[in-house]
Amino acid sequence: MVDIVKASGVPQKFDVRKLADSLMRSGAPEDVALDIARKVGRQVPPEASTKAVFRMAKRLLRRHNRVSGMRYSLKNALYALGPAGFRFERYIARILKAQGYSTAVDRIMDGYCVKHEVDVLATRKGEHFVVECKYHSDGGTATDVKTALYVHSRFVDIRKACELKPGHPRGVHYGMLVTNTRCTSDAIKYAECVGLRVMSWKYPDKESLERTIEDRKLYPASILHSARKRTLEALFSHNIILAQDIASMGEQVLVRKSGIDHATARALKREAEALCPCD
Repeated sequence: MVDIVKASGVPQKFDVRKLADSLMRSGAPEDVALDIARKVGRQVPPEASTKAVFRMAKRLLRRHNRVSGMRYSLKNALYALGPAGFRFERYIARILKAQGYSTAVDRIMDGYCVKHEVDVLATRKGEHFVVECKYHSDGGTATDVKTALYVHSRFVDIRKACELKPGHPRGVHYGMLVTNTRCTSDAIKYAECVGLRVMSWKYPDKESLERTIEDRKLYPASILHSARKRTLEALFSHNIILAQDIASMGEQVLVRKSGIDHATARALKREAEALCPCD
């Protein structure tokens, strides 16, 4: 087994089973996933990056099934929401809305000490969540405990101001950190200790970011192979954020709303409908 290098720079042994499992989560049958993982294992050079391994696996997977290939690209699709974090914030607002929250983005809220710009304010069943979205363009950058401390301290300042307002019911506000990368163990430990909600890559187990996206097919438009940089700018500027959005509208409507050309709209529609078929 050759050594490969993780995004963090830490070397690890190439694991055929681990790669096959990730391919199976994208919808590949077990025999296909194992075959692809073994082919990658035979071809991967020593000290290759995990990103290079991913590209090799994705290329082979797309030959088998285009939809599985797109699903396998989810992590990269989230990175493609950059370079700034505002697209990620709007994407997270859409995810929360699909979970039954009413949402508002870029809200200025009074704190006890200072005012705060809140990425997303989410409300459901009388409970209010102050959501901070931490976007990273690099998978090697984990969200650390300093971020968790910062998010919680802002939430505490906002909660204190809210609780001092006449007639405000206590205990209805929560702080939440959402990030597209993993959280460090200290960040998770601190969040669990103080009651800060977290949604990140691989955490929490049943409600992690990628699990939530997969379960509800809330894929960002950036997951579509035909969505190039300029196309994504046009889509997001017209609030077309999810692949579901594209799948649910007609080609003419998509062209009119986004300003993209018919050929691109047709390609996006085909991919989005395959990824998010109407029930």
